[in-house]
Amino acid sequence: MSEITISPSGGAQLLDRAVILLDLVADGEAEGVTLKQLASLSGLNTATCHRILNTLVGHKLLARDDKKKCYRLGARMAIYGARAARGPGLISRCEMVLTRIRRKTGDTIHLLARFNHDSVCLDRRDGECVVPTLTGSIGGSVPLGVGPGSISMLAYLDEDEQDFIIRANLERYSAYRDLTAAKVRRLITDTRERGYAVDIGELIPGIAGVAMPILTEDNRPTASLGFTLLCAKLAPGVIEQYAALLKEEIGGILGQ
Repeated sequence: MSEITISPSGGAQLLDRAVILLDLVADGEAEGVTLKQLASLSGLNTATCHRILNTLVGHKLLARDDKKKCYRLGARMAIYGARAARGPGLISRCEMVLTRIRRKTGDTIHLLARFNHDSVCLDRRDGECVVPTLTGSIGGSVPLGVGPGSISMLAYLDEDEQDFIIRANLERYSAYRDLTAAKVRRLITDTRERGYAVDIGELIPGIAGVAMPILTEDNRPTASLGFTLLCAKLAPGVIEQYAALLKEEIGGILGQ
């Protein structure tokens, strides 16, 4: 990373400073950049730098690792990147798929993608009955390992990478109902065995989910497609029917 000089720019100065900090974090190491480094490289005093960084974290443009006391790009940046590449990109290819599945089932369907240690909602279609989802609206995120969409991607990473992510997110799992590292590993095993991830009201009472990964040619998870629905709708065979529908649509996305 190289030092950056800030020139006065009137009312746009705050925006200029925020962009410079974003650039410095983007150019930094994968584990993040400290406040001390950012203040030094940007030429900002520590208090000003800290104030701008907190605002960027609040908008999910940056993420703060409180344990390591460093900053890295936030979940919202994944949304911007995906939308900038909208032409031939994943969001564009999945738009009609999401609409079609929503019409067929009447349930909420969402497209998630991995970004660092998080699972981010890239796009979604709400069902006839609006239900709470873990990621919330487009741009929302959860730690990898939380919820079917997230687990379905985590399950297809290399074992060493899985362990690294689980350890990194361990403290964050405590914010979710009965979620532990051991349970995440058990969900990974179950997902690999059946080919898709399922949650029957364990994280949000009364709300179920089923999701399947979208894999690259080398079997790496690039995203996931999944349903969120009321547990009351889960008649015998529904989960299997939804999984079959996801498999069919993902095959179309990948040109299989």
